[in-house]
Amino acid sequence: MSIMEIGIHSGSPGLANRIKNYVSILTTFKQVLTTKSSDAYIFDSIDIATEEQLNAYPCYDNWRLHVEEQEKKYLDKFKHIDLLFEKTPSYFVEKYKKSFSYLKINKDILDYVDEFTKDWDNVIGLHIRSWYCDRRKYHSNQLFEDVIDKLDHNKKIFLCGDNDQVLNYFENKYGDRIITHSQERYTDPHLAESGHNSSIQTNVDAFIDLMLLSKCNTIVGTYASTFTEVAWWLGQCKSEVIIPEPVNLEESFKNRIFETL
Repeated sequence: MSIMEIGIHSGSPGLANRIKNYVSILTTFKQVLTTKSSDAYIFDSIDIATEEQLNAYPCYDNWRLHVEEQEKKYLDKFKHIDLLFEKTPSYFVEKYKKSFSYLKINKDILDYVDEFTKDWDNVIGLHIRSWYCDRRKYHSNQLFEDVIDKLDHNKKIFLCGDNDQVLNYFENKYGDRIITHSQERYTDPHLAESGHNSSIQTNVDAFIDLMLLSKCNTIVGTYASTFTEVAWWLGQCKSEVIIPEPVNLEESFKNRIFETL
């Protein structure tokens, strides 16, 4: 397979989906460009695409990790390799671990994450996506409690998610076991000086949550969430991942996510 020069991501509003698209592009192109200024700040290896480049180079927007036609022989049960975690065929684990390593993360962010986690010892990661769409019906606090309560009660829990009410519920339930990043926002004077708006800070904060989740030995994540998935990849697939399946999950939705061969 020949490696082309430049591929551009344009589209997805979701951070984890964009990251998956970046690494997919990097399996085929030498360089990936973006239309999201926040991502160009997070990743030193990604630049903003100019108008001229947008018109000159191919643009992509796909939440699924790319599988080449000639690689389909390595697939097992499913047509795609997304959200499979430890069931991902080994060929693709090695391929995408390498591709994720091509993403060069801003050193200030890496230093911040290292400082934040310097005293961590076998922390459980808990990522709860309660959704703000039709998937909201799948959310249940009890679903996650049932998993956490079966794990070691002496372990700290790094908690992140998309709903303050849900996060507050778990903070109150598990008390001083809970670690969150929300009380200690990452700040960089260069962001303010360069006139970046708050949406960039929001994306940086979300990425730091991703990185912190990737440092956890065990990740309890949300069904069909690429945020949980990307944390696993960023941690080089080392974390044990537990994904509780919603009791009211429709087969049609499940089959749409996990298409069988």
